[in-house]
Amino acid sequence: MGEDETPDIDLKKMVNDGKQEAMDERMVSIRNNMSKIKHKIVVISGKGGVGKTTVAVNLAMSLASVGLRVGVLDVDITGPNVNKMLGISPEIRPRVDPDAKKFYPVDGPLNTKVVSMAFLLQDSDTPVIWRGPMKMGAVRQFLGDAHWGELDYLICDLPPGTSDETLDILQLIPDENVVVVSTPQEVAIMDARKTIAMAKTMERHVLGIIENMSGFKCPHCNEYIDLYPPGGAEKASKDFNVQFLGKIPFEVEVGQQGDQGLPFVLKYPDRESSKAFKAVVAKIREELEK
Repeated sequence: MGEDETPDIDLKKMVNDGKQEAMDERMVSIRNNMSKIKHKIVVISGKGGVGKTTVAVNLAMSLASVGLRVGVLDVDITGPNVNKMLGISPEIRPRVDPDAKKFYPVDGPLNTKVVSMAFLLQDSDTPVIWRGPMKMGAVRQFLGDAHWGELDYLICDLPPGTSDETLDILQLIPDENVVVVSTPQEVAIMDARKTIAMAKTMERHVLGIIENMSGFKCPHCNEYIDLYPPGGAEKASKDFNVQFLGKIPFEVEVGQQGDQGLPFVLKYPDRESSKAFKAVVAKIREELEK
């Protein structure tokens, strides 16, 4: 090459190589983070409105209440609600470690570690108008760039459906345990069945299915009343050969406590729904800690 000649530099290749290197580093970071967490539970549902986040938060609190080290990851990028249900102000910002290029989860009730998109938004009215690749990039940062440390359980609350964030989590954490949440009505069970089928197609361990808002005890006559035709979740568990983890009865205060930011199992530990959550946790621990 003569003095006046310049090397043929492929700028596009350099950029792509840089992106690939950064992605490889993040994947290593994700694997390192996840290796320090004994049990990863992914809480998913086929559709919205079945109380998935309520279930995820109360399961996390039930685990933490017996002294286990618990983290909660809010994977719902466009509709983060975990911070609200845990009573954590969205104005709190994660502490950043600039040297390590990492950040620390926010402290939640009972020493839980919490990561949510809500802590990165200007206020609760700020929408996240992102396409799939940006949402998946945020999920990978939450998994790989957070100082999760050593945990007994990481509870991941996913958005409803079987699209981007759900697929990404299922691919990034191969040893996760999937918990499917549904209500008893047929349209919810239809979508829950699709979710179970997806997890099985991806060869992920389906820990079981929870039937939420399954019915309630009349405060006047003490008779148990089904809100919807019963049995759909139990039938799905048998059809797909997965465990039926239990029924969470409908109690108005469960939703109220979510709005007020004090999880139901902490406020009313002796109520029927709290007992149901604890029974579900007992089954989960029996399966995972054996």
